[in-house]
Amino acid sequence: MNAVLQLVILGVVQGLTEFLPVSSSAHLVFAEYFLGVKEQGVALVAALHLGTVLAVVALYWRDLGMILGRWLRAPLDLRGGNAGRVVWLIVVTTAITAALGIAFEDPLQRLFGSVTQTAIQLIVTGVLLLFARERGRRTMERMSWMDAALIGLMQAISILPGISRSGTTIVAALWLGVSREDAARYSFLASVPIITGASLYALWKDRHIAAQAGYGTVALIAGFVVSLIFGVLAIRWLVQTIRRGRLVGFAYYCWAAGAAMLALALASGGR
Repeated sequence: MNAVLQLVILGVVQGLTEFLPVSSSAHLVFAEYFLGVKEQGVALVAALHLGTVLAVVALYWRDLGMILGRWLRAPLDLRGGNAGRVVWLIVVTTAITAALGIAFEDPLQRLFGSVTQTAIQLIVTGVLLLFARERGRRTMERMSWMDAALIGLMQAISILPGISRSGTTIVAALWLGVSREDAARYSFLASVPIITGASLYALWKDRHIAAQAGYGTVALIAGFVVSLIFGVLAIRWLVQTIRRGRLVGFAYYCWAAGAAMLALALASGGR
């Protein structure tokens, strides 16, 4: 299949599933399996992840501007309720995720080639979503440092292919008493630094892999643009879904998709 068409397909998959709590990494592993992409992992899809980061910026630029503006005016104002304090909360979340990701980079990278492991972990995501219930109405400005750390830990777990980043972080925030709307907002905003950093690092570290696989500049740009467009659509859909209540429908989807791919992988000899 043409490299540009492959990246467009992967861009659609990445855009739709990065923010929906169904694990973009799982769907990329599955899509690469069906498309016959030989070199799997973060490096090949880094441009797609950058597209979805831009989707967050496009939809939440007012929030980002307000938070950063308040922080720049009073960077050391750590009082609860101060919007600028959210910057430091995101720093804590990102630092914990990054530290754990770097520490376990090699074993995590090897898991990206396993459809079987990914399918099992997608089923686990479904179990987590089953318990997604609002337990409070705190805003993200009222989150504690421990809240930010625990969300960072859950975000680190989501590096595993099949464990949804948006799903784990939203569920964690809900468990900690954050309102539905702000649990989603914090999840989206916290995705910007960690996905941007991981993607740029992967592009630099494994840039030769994309070139060897035939993914040139045009293909990467096409995937980037498509993931941006579908990322915007997915965020809007998820926000509307969260406002209506529980995420149990996504849990059922994760179980069905995970079971189907697990059965397929085992029937084909396991991988």
